[in-house]
Amino acid sequence: MENEEIQVEVPLAVPSPDTKNRLEAAREFAVEQYEKIRRAAAAQLENVRKYTKEARAKINDGWDVTCSKAKELHKAGEEYVKANPTTSVLGALGVGVLIGLLLGCTRR
Repeated sequence: MENEEIQVEVPLAVPSPDTKNRLEAAREFAVEQYEKIRRAAAAQLENVRKYTKEARAKINDGWDVTCSKAKELHKAGEEYVKANPTTSVLGALGVGVLIGLLLGCTRR
């Protein structure tokens, strides 16, 4: 009895028609859910694209306004310096001295 082999027969599972129907229903449900998610993702992607396009346009408009204002300030600064050269030089000298004092150059 020690060397005797025990053989057990395992019956193969044969899917019943009910199991086949459930598997097919589950597959169809999974495909439907996949399609819903895919459509929702595509819609969200389109929303992101629209938002990005609008944001880029606003950024470009803001940049243009900033550049034009900077040019105007530059021209106004040049005109002020031309009209008041002594005041401008003395003011720049004072600002330079003040920055030097604030930075605390302590060379010996």
